[in-house]
Amino acid sequence: MASNETIKDDLSFLRNLAQAGQDAPLAMGPYLIAGGGWFGLASLVIGLIELGMIPANASLMAMSGLGGLLGFAVTLFLLLRRDRRQVQNLVNDTLGATWSAMGWGIFIFFVAVYLAAVRTGEETLFNSISLVVLTLYAVAWKISASVSRQTWMNIIVALTALSLLIVSLSVGSSYLWLAYAAALFLSGVAPGLYLVHLNKQRNRA
Repeated sequence: MASNETIKDDLSFLRNLAQAGQDAPLAMGPYLIAGGGWFGLASLVIGLIELGMIPANASLMAMSGLGGLLGFAVTLFLLLRRDRRQVQNLVNDTLGATWSAMGWGIFIFFVAVYLAAVRTGEETLFNSISLVVLTLYAVAWKISASVSRQTWMNIIVALTALSLLIVSLSVGSSYLWLAYAAALFLSGVAPGLYLVHLNKQRNRA
């Protein structure tokens, strides 16, 4: 039977390990920049077409969406290849699993919406994708804030929720895709850049 001293030592070790995981630099910044950047750029191009600032071209809109998907896929592959040999910790593993699950959820929902739109001919169903994406972003940020104990992430949760409401009000107008592009920058690119900045500061310290 373990002595009280041994149990205390084990608990102390576990506490120190957990604390080290919480203090470790968060690795998700570049991934957020990639996702928000590529899909935000594609949404921006589509939005400018919708407003007539770029000559209307259905094929260009489709190419923009496909370009965003391919650009993100290539960037994701390169990032995963770069990071595969880095030592991970529980916090980064948990956050990585959370955002990965969110990504798969978005992809599955997109396929489902595409099939429904083809079946019914209701292309307006695609408008729901932006609402689901931002909802999942808010959920993922809330989990990230709780797991990492980074209180500033709760501000991103609130801003993402606010941007979701703004995007929902723009559904049916020519400003939907521009609002969505801005929301992706606010909930993905900007906090991703901030995380990268924090890690650089940590490395210089």
